[in-house]
Amino acid sequence: MLPDEFSIYSVSEINAEIRHLIGDQFRDVLVEGEVSNFKLYPSGHLYFTLKDNTSMLKAVFFNYQGRHPVSSIGDGVAVICRGRIDVYERRGEYQLIVSAIEPRGLGILQLKFQMLKEKLLKEGLFSPETKKPLPVLPTSIGIITSPAGAAIQDMLKVIGKKFNNMSVLIYPVRVQGDEAAFEIVEGIEHFNRTRSVDVIIVGRGGGSLEDLAPFNDEKVARAIYASDIPVVSGVGHEIDFTIADFVADVRAPTPTAAADLVVQAKADFVDTIKSLRSQLEQGMRTRLERCRLALYKQIMGLKENTELFVSHRMYLDDLLNNLIHGFSTYFTARKTQLDSLAQRLKDLNPENILKRGYSITLRKETGEVVISANQVTQGDELAVRLSRGELGVTVTDKAL
Repeated sequence: MLPDEFSIYSVSEINAEIRHLIGDQFRDVLVEGEVSNFKLYPSGHLYFTLKDNTSMLKAVFFNYQGRHPVSSIGDGVAVICRGRIDVYERRGEYQLIVSAIEPRGLGILQLKFQMLKEKLLKEGLFSPETKKPLPVLPTSIGIITSPAGAAIQDMLKVIGKKFNNMSVLIYPVRVQGDEAAFEIVEGIEHFNRTRSVDVIIVGRGGGSLEDLAPFNDEKVARAIYASDIPVVSGVGHEIDFTIADFVADVRAPTPTAAADLVVQAKADFVDTIKSLRSQLEQGMRTRLERCRLALYKQIMGLKENTELFVSHRMYLDDLLNNLIHGFSTYFTARKTQLDSLAQRLKDLNPENILKRGYSITLRKETGEVVISANQVTQGDELAVRLSRGELGVTVTDKAL
């Protein structure tokens, strides 16, 4: 006899309990193995076995024929399967219910990309409501990329053409390889910690799915999402999409396009200020004329009634004083605003930076700006532009 405290299960009940336990533990998994016993039924469902050197696992892919070419998978093909473990209660067998299957190799990268994308989407990291707007006129732009790639040169060229004295800070990182993701995260955290820039560009040129892997890394995605500074993703070519693109506040199709997005042309700001000043002056003239006519009508009306004029003389004086004070306050505020904008343009003038003791180093033969010792070699002739005059120098030594 069994003790009273033992529960007695039917076969169906124990299989159902096992199904529940296994299903909760293995809801979404990746399994690698070799296909054997490949059978495609007329229904379009695919039944097969995944095996390795020591074990086998039954698997089924429903509606396989409608989603994959029949010739792409067969016996002996090494694959990566994504799916869930389920128990077929009728036979008391467990199996893998497959939702996606890819040949081993780049297939694993694509499956991991899709799994991470779905995970972050459910967490709300792609939500439009969390996207931060880009600043209209940033005082400084941070770029996280490789200093040796063509992408950084293209971005600097675009920014310099649109706003030739815009401040740009470069955080050099590797953009592919095992350490790249950690360095990109450090760059984002550095700019957020120092508050030295108003917008961040994270980017690199095009490449294979393996090359772009750091920008599909969960650590990078969460760092972009956590950034208090707006982040623009400019990774790869226009057809390339990465997890960083989905999380970033703005996705640009290329690094060059990212640079074009973060800054407007200086000439546009100057034209806007001139237009606003003209509108302000015209508006003030119109308002003053209306007030003058209204005041004239009030005075003429008062003159017709001497008693009323006398009794309201002090009231009229108050109205005039308030009107004059109001106009004075309004013009003072507008003048302060215009002075602030003019001072900001003056602060961004490169001539003023040179007067503080800075200089600009250029290649003498091409006029290219030198920002790193890596750009020159011993014997190169350079020109050093000062606030007053220019020096011709020859490189005799350099230090990195």
